[in-house]
This record gives sequence, structure tokens and C-alpha cells, in this order.
Amino acid sequence: MKRSSDTESRIIQAALEIFVRKGYHGTSIQDITEKVGLTKGALYAHFRSKGELLLRIIDEFKSRFIGGMVDALENNAGDALNKIHTVISFNSRFALENEHLCVFLTFLTTELNADVDFEPPLKATYLEYRKIISEVVKQGIKQEVFKKNLDPDIAALTFMALHDGVLHQWVLNRNQVDGEVYVRTFREIFLYGLAGVPSVGESERSSRQKDA
Repeated sequence: MKRSSDTESRIIQAALEIFVRKGYHGTSIQDITEKVGLTKGALYAHFRSKGELLLRIIDEFKSRFIGGMVDALENNAGDALNKIHTVISFNSRFALENEHLCVFLTFLTTELNADVDFEPPLKATYLEYRKIISEVVKQGIKQEVFKKNLDPDIAALTFMALHDGVLHQWVLNRNQVDGEVYVRTFREIFLYGLAGVPSVGESERSSRQKDA
């Protein structure tokens, strides 16, 4: 049983790496079998089709990425701002440890968005992700640590869009970019924007200077 499970894991990892590099439609079963060192018959003993393999990878993403994010949030007793920091930290660690799985949806969504077999599970996965972030934003609004005029769903979509873009550019430029600085910059821009916002103390000093 364990040998079967190990073989399935090898097939999934090989398919994942090639899907990310060549796209789903650009990948053949032969590409996967050659990478794993199996015959087509051996692969089909585990997965009936390339499509079934793709759906399994989507499930893997949901279980490990989204499930891991939920666990990290449940173990955080802080306020919503602290939880957003936790999400960013979790996502960064996950990307470093599981590069191909982390960028999988980012790279393949555009290609598969109009595919009747894969659009529903892809949208369901992104919806689940959005709901998690949206709930944190709603919590932050109630706690008055986030702006009251924020739309939680739009804020969540913005976070996801920035995160996907960050992942894409990290893959393209990781040899030239300091990962720690990159994540810190993403954190700063999402939470505080590009414009310098004065602290409460600085605002009070500025106000007193104007009155004088």
C-alpha cells in the first residue's frame, strides 16, 4: 500500500512540475511517464487520465495550502491585523517549501478558466480562499483595526491578486531578489500602501505647527 502511495506522490509531483512549466494542454502523458520512469500502463493504474491527475493536484492544493492557512489562523489568538500577518508568513513559508504547488493555480487558471471540466473546481478553490481572507477583514473592521469603508470581499480579492502577482514575479526573479525583503515589501504595501502615512504622533505635531 505504501509503495502505491509513494508512486502516486511521485506521479503528482512530476505532473505538477511539468504543468507549471509547459501548461496543462502542453503536457502529455508521455512527458509525465518519462519524468517518473513509468510506463503509461503503470500510470493509468493510478490515474485514469491526465484530467483526473489535474483534479487530484487541485485537491492537494486545497488540502495543504488552504487547509494549512486555516490551521495557522485557528492557532492565532491575536486581532485581525495580526492574523493577516500570519497569513502572509504562512504563504511565504509554503511558497519556499512547495514552489510548484504554490504557483500551480496562479500559472494555470488563465489556461483552464474556460474549461468545463476544470472551471468549477478552480473557482470553488479560489472562492474558499477568498472567504477566508474576507472573514479576517470583516473581523478587522469590527475590531476597528481596519478601515470601516472597506468591502471585505474586494479587499480579499485584492490580497489574492497581489499575492498571485508576487508569486509569479518571485518565480521569474528569485535569483536576483532577496526573498525576505520581497515578502516584507508585499506586507508593507498591502497593509499600509505606497504613500507614507504619518503616525498619530507625527500628525499631532504637524497640526500644532500649522496652528502656531
